[in-house]
Amino acid sequence: MSALPIPLDVLRTRLRIEVEDDDAILASLSIAAAELIEKETALALSSSTRTAKAVPFRRWVAPVQPMTSVTSVQYVDSSGATQTLPTDQWYLDETDELPALMFDADVTPKENTSLTVTYVAGYTTVPHALQQCIIGLVGAWYANPEASSVASLQDVSLAYKYIVQHFSARSPIR
Repeated sequence: MSALPIPLDVLRTRLRIEVEDDDAILASLSIAAAELIEKETALALSSSTRTAKAVPFRRWVAPVQPMTSVTSVQYVDSSGATQTLPTDQWYLDETDELPALMFDADVTPKENTSLTVTYVAGYTTVPHALQQCIIGLVGAWYANPEASSVASLQDVSLAYKYIVQHFSARSPIR
């Protein structure tokens, strides 16, 4: 994540910071908080195109969520040539909470190879609860930067833990 997940003016308002002197610090903390949330939840807080490997012709769930579309599915055929699987031979099953790529095809890829799936994942707008997690982390880090030193490590709030667990693509709550 390199773009700001929350605009600086919103961060300043929510954290009651009236000056713009520390905007670079707030921006850095905001990006760090978003990266931490993305890593912990397997979510992309901004939309981007990604690629991942998949086991040929088994139900496939993207490693980064929310998956919004699939751009292409490629495989290496028995002659060693890269082929693109036609769109009428796969579909996105959105009946479950996490969309899954399903296959209608009876294509035989080269043995011991995987599919390469190119897909789009991420939010166009960060959900409000995750915005609150970012704001909370930025506020805590900004107001008390030494709180994250080894000498004074403190546990994150229960609200943060609950929200992150609820949204996590790896969550047992799902």
